[in-house]
Amino acid sequence: MVQTFRLLRVGFLSLIFLLNSCTLIPMKNQDKSASDILGNSDYRAISFGGYRNVDRSIAPTVEELKEDLHILNAAGFKILRTYHARLYDHTPRLLQAIRELKDEDSSFEMYVMLGVWIQCQGGWSNEINHAVGDTVNNGAEIEKAVELANAYPDIVKVIAVGNESMVNWAATYFVEPKIVLDWVNTLQDLKKK
Repeated sequence: MVQTFRLLRVGFLSLIFLLNSCTLIPMKNQDKSASDILGNSDYRAISFGGYRNVDRSIAPTVEELKEDLHILNAAGFKILRTYHARLYDHTPRLLQAIRELKDEDSSFEMYVMLGVWIQCQGGWSNEINHAVGDTVNNGAEIEKAVELANAYPDIVKVIAVGNESMVNWAATYFVEPKIVLDWVNTLQDLKKK
């Protein structure tokens, strides 16, 4: 129980660290900052996948995502948290769908807490090493998150590193908290540059 609390605390602190200044490029004509919307009861949030198949290997189309966004908006949601930045083109399509809806209707308001999937070396295999991160896949996730945050600064307000990465029940991929914190620090260093 204590170990689980420590893992959750580190994950939460890592996320908060990013929330305080999440945009990776200077603020230019952006309506809201992360601090404007997070914790604000006018901006309800929900985790969002949008997948329509048994697995996630087929991402919904931009048009399907626009249908979902209309429903979520009507239900009062204004912040969507994704699980990853690059798998199956889900997140790039979601951001494109939001952009198109904003272009069609200037009153449409939706923001994204961009999830960055972090996993251990050998995740999803028989050679799992929870003490070491999967540098190639994790680096690609960070790179894609930065690209998307820079391409959609008026939509991406938070980069959430790790998602479920530090919970021991995720036996096929979890990582030690230090690995997630290292990626958080990498993003913070990028912002400073």
